[in-house]
Amino acid sequence: MIFKKKLYIKGMELKQNKNRRMLTLIAPIAIGFSLCACGSDNVAGGGPSGTEAGNAITAQILIANAPAANARVKLVEHNSLSGIEGGFTAIANDNGFVTIEKVPVGNYTMEATLNESAVQWPVDIKDTVNEVNLGAHSLQKSVYIGGSVANFFADSISENFKNMTGVLKFRGLDHSATIKDGKFEVKGLPAGMLNMVFIPANATDTVYVPVTTDAGDSITTLKPQDSIPENKNETLLIEDFEDGDNLHLYGSDFKDPINIFDPSGGWTLLATNYGPNAKVNVYPEYNASENSGHPFLVVIQGDENGGNEVNVNFDFPDSVDSGFVAIITLYIGKQYATYDLSSVDSIAFDAWGSGDAEIQIVDGSRKDITGIGYTTGKYAFTLPKTKTNLKFAWADIVPKAEDRKSVTSISIVFHNDAKLHLDNLEFIGKDLLNIWKQQ
Repeated sequence: MIFKKKLYIKGMELKQNKNRRMLTLIAPIAIGFSLCACGSDNVAGGGPSGTEAGNAITAQILIANAPAANARVKLVEHNSLSGIEGGFTAIANDNGFVTIEKVPVGNYTMEATLNESAVQWPVDIKDTVNEVNLGAHSLQKSVYIGGSVANFFADSISENFKNMTGVLKFRGLDHSATIKDGKFEVKGLPAGMLNMVFIPANATDTVYVPVTTDAGDSITTLKPQDSIPENKNETLLIEDFEDGDNLHLYGSDFKDPINIFDPSGGWTLLATNYGPNAKVNVYPEYNASENSGHPFLVVIQGDENGGNEVNVNFDFPDSVDSGFVAIITLYIGKQYATYDLSSVDSIAFDAWGSGDAEIQIVDGSRKDITGIGYTTGKYAFTLPKTKTNLKFAWADIVPKAEDRKSVTSISIVFHNDAKLHLDNLEFIGKDLLNIWKQQ
């Protein structure tokens, strides 16, 4: 049984700093690793006996913009329910640095904790050759989840679990709790997506409940009326912009883009210009001729709650024709390559600002008169004034089922002045990782 619900949250209204992206999946995968806990810059780690040696991965843990000395770091396979029994541990040194060596290829969740603060982020190890620098990650106030088990299920089944005995575990994290007389509590959880698995003591079936949390949340119940029917859909977080780069997680197989015309598995920003007196101005300003950075990086800015978001203004000339356009584009993978998105049921993202926008879907295998790709779907919407989670049915955007099998990019397009805040793009559907396996 699988239920996904929005939350009724009691606690601080803080935006989560989700530090990279999390994936909701169903089936567990067990991988055994040996453990290590050290406090130097070079923390020894170990893969399972007889396996190929893997990468050395390094990260810095911060708290209040200062090194988080002695923070405890855990690396667990992202879909495992075994916790640290099958992972790695390390202790941050005085400068907040940790290094874990010999990490085999795989997908992991790294978690750091210190006192009542925590942070989590995904780690994707793709080979066993290169060292991986994960950069700096800031601790936030940890999350509490607890109360009656029945409050986390739909009304139709909550009575069956009212007096449940068993255990609660979290995929990819080293946290668990005993459930007795239908009650449980877990402290010290990192904000972000928490994939809870309720395991009754006297049943073979388990109940899976994904929960999205913000720093400092205290969660004791979910709204039954907000529950999504049991359709076994997954929610795949494509981008939350917390790492500050223009590549989404599933585009990280590909090389960094050289410039705005060579995107690969990432985001681009384009405003068409016709001479110095007829152009679309972009704020914050960027110089497209500079090679020091990608133009899209300029518009990834810190939000008011300590995270990152896209924050950009478009100022069109007074005399606007159809040739003027401002576009924010997500390339699903390699430039001009197409991907089968027929498994996507809907897309969702947080957006707010002002102005009218249009979602456009391009198939790069077919060319229009511009030669850059054929538009297979368009969907117009108006930006809300306050932060809103917008959700669009994929079939409404791309009406023809055959067109959903060949997608190169998803764009948000503007033809007039606009102010855009954008965050937390998600795909919702089934078998979503298969989108990229077709390469």
